[in-house]
Amino acid sequence: MEDEIKRSSSFMLFVVLAYGALWGLFGLGKWLAIPFSMDPRTPGGVFYLIGAALPSSCAIIAVLVFEGWEGLGRLVQRSLAWRFSLFWYLAAILIPFGVKGTIAMMAMAFSGATEPQQWFVPAFGPGFLLFFLVYNGFGEEIGWRGLALPVLQHRLGSLGGNIAVGVIWALWHLPLFWLPGSYQYGDSIILFVLLLTCWSIIMGMLVHKSGGSILVAILFHESANFIAFTLRFPSSHYGYLVWVMAAVLSIVWMPRPYFKWHR
Repeated sequence: MEDEIKRSSSFMLFVVLAYGALWGLFGLGKWLAIPFSMDPRTPGGVFYLIGAALPSSCAIIAVLVFEGWEGLGRLVQRSLAWRFSLFWYLAAILIPFGVKGTIAMMAMAFSGATEPQQWFVPAFGPGFLLFFLVYNGFGEEIGWRGLALPVLQHRLGSLGGNIAVGVIWALWHLPLFWLPGSYQYGDSIILFVLLLTCWSIIMGMLVHKSGGSILVAILFHESANFIAFTLRFPSSHYGYLVWVMAAVLSIVWMPRPYFKWHR
């Protein structure tokens, strides 16, 4: 019971810190009139790099406060656990490519979309792209899937916990919707929440099948980011339907109960 209280306290402090730190960073950038950028050589790029690692940084602080070094050791061990089937490594990397390929074919078949002249248009050089994918993966997923997911699944069930993480994770990105130049600027917040909730369900299934390792979540997250940063493909609102279908299929491999309420 005492350990459960500590984990719940870590989770609550983590959410407060992660949201507070990002909004504080957003407010500071607005006050200093720093334009958004993903170029690390600019002040906006430095702010972006700091924000990309906030979830895991805040999770580490929260765990240290309530669970100490022993709790942090368990979190790091789960995050770096690598001994699981090669199948789930491949699934984590290839599912985003499979879904995006399906979306592109549906867009061309049913929405009149045309094939782009260039499919591969990287936003960064290969060196920084590789660094950022690793940095952002560990910078977010130790917090979302490492700390938050076990607590919420214990309280809400396997599916309920993943839906809750997806919503919290998506809404954490809100400041980016008001930053011109960001990938979220001008997008629908509701559709973004739907998308990340679908991602969360798929990632939760992968974490379960890999024995609780966070590495599969990192691989999935950064496979999807790699596509966003490098590929240009036909898209439409069919894309959200495909992600919903992928999430529904993932539920089959989740443990029961799917939903519960644990006070």
